[in-house]
Order: sequence, then C-alpha cells, then structure tokens
Amino acid sequence: TSSPNAVPSSSSSSSSSPIKFIEIPKAQEAGHIIAITPDGAAYSFCSPKSKSCNNDLGQLGRKGDIHAKLPVVFNSYDHNDNNDDGKTNPKSKNDPNDNTTKPKLRIAHAYTGGFATSGHSALLDANGHLYLSGCDRWQQLGLGSSHGGSSGYTWENGRLWQEEFRRNGFVVDLLKRLDGGLGDGFGAGGSGSGGIGHCGDMSRRYIRDVALGGDHTVVLSSNRKDVITFGKGGEGQLGLTSKPWVSAPMRSKVLSSKSPNIAAVCAFKNCSMT
Repeated sequence: TSSPNAVPSSSSSSSSSPIKFIEIPKAQEAGHIIAITPDGAAYSFCSPKSKSCNNDLGQLGRKGDIHAKLPVVFNSYDHNDNNDDGKTNPKSKNDPNDNTTKPKLRIAHAYTGGFATSGHSALLDANGHLYLSGCDRWQQLGLGSSHGGSSGYTWENGRLWQEEFRRNGFVVDLLKRLDGGLGDGFGAGGSGSGGIGHCGDMSRRYIRDVALGGDHTVVLSSNRKDVITFGKGGEGQLGLTSKPWVSAPMRSKVLSSKSPNIAAVCAFKNCSMT
C-alpha cells in the first residue's frame, strides 16, 4: 500500500484524469477502502470485488454511492472549529471580524477493519491526530460517552455507529499521560523519531501505528512501547489482564513492552499482535 497507484476517478468528478492514491488500505472482510491522495485528501469506496461491502454502519465515513470514489466527511465540530494544530479557534465562526481561513485537514495514513457484518475506519492527519468512523457496537471507535451526544453504548437516536469521521483526542491524551515526553524532538532522536515520512510530516509524533480488528482497535505509541486497545475484549483480543466484554481505551499490558522494540501492530478478527 506504500507505492503510488492510479485509480479511475468517480463519475461524479469533473475531471477526466484518474485520481492518484498513495495509500489504499482495504478491509479484508468488510470490503471497504479508504484511499489517500498525495495532497492529503481521503476518499472511500467499496471494493468492486467485495460481496459484503456496504455503508450501513458508516464505515465509509460519508454518504452517497458506495462504489463511487468520494471524499470522506469530518464531523463539523472537528473540521470547522479546530485549527490545524488542534487548538480551538478563539474566535467564533460567526464572528464577522474573523477573517482567518481554517486550515484544511491533511490526512497522512488510513486504516480499515471489521467483520463482514460491521466495519470501521481510522485516519491519522499530518499533525498526528486520530479520527474514526463506522461501527461502534462494541465502542471500537473509543470516543466514549463524553463526546458529542453519546449515551451509554449508543449515539444519537440509539445508533451504534458514526457516519462521519470524529476526532479521538482521548487516545492521544492517554498516550501523552503514559509518556510525558511524547512528541518532543520528533524526527530528531526524540521518542517520536523513526516514523517521519517526509520533512514537515508530524503524523507519527504521537501514534506510530493503528490496526483495526473485527470489533476492536489497537494503537501503538510513537515511543514503540505503549499499546492502547479498546472495543470488544471477550476473546482476550485487547491484551488486558482481564477479558472485559467491552473496554474504553486502556494500555494493554500483554501487548506493550518495557523497551522501545515494537515496530507495528496487527489486528484481524478477534486477534491482536505486535
């Protein structure tokens, strides 16, 4: 998925030239694809070879034709009210004196997963912030009840999914609490070094890797030691000391390491590994 690929543009595009993607991760069972262009735009669509792919649980992160290559949608709060550095714009978006232009989100990495009956997706932007969309029936999005209208294990109107990408700040905050120096000196020998893609790319300053299982999510810190897991855990896939039926984001004692020797994380169905 690291080499450039030319993929025909959707019929809704005004351009006749193909869209060039640099990352095209596909969910093996759920069958959906999140693709990234060189300028950081994310598109989603169903694999033409998949018989199970759909968008019933929001795994495409947008509405519309599931087979068309269409840009994903970010929750309005995340996209409009936050600057590119993650800080809230002090001026109201309705302030007539606010002539600032909200920076465009640049997506650096995409991840897909889920069962044929579910499916969820994750994105990392160029500043290292994590966004998730799709099935949340086991809280595999890790957004929690404090974010934007969820109640218990459901969202607005009892939905068990998200149809737009929402930023998950809790996971990054947890990683920074576990390692106070996280992100310092990124790319210059600090705890985040080794994950930089190109000059100015800060996408891996907090998170080095993400893996999406059937109904759970695994996140590797840029310090290559701490692993955060959340979602369904009844089969032990979260690597916690107990086997909770469902869990909010927590450090996995089994998957984490005392030394910075974890290169990547992997998740499939009810399994996780480093």
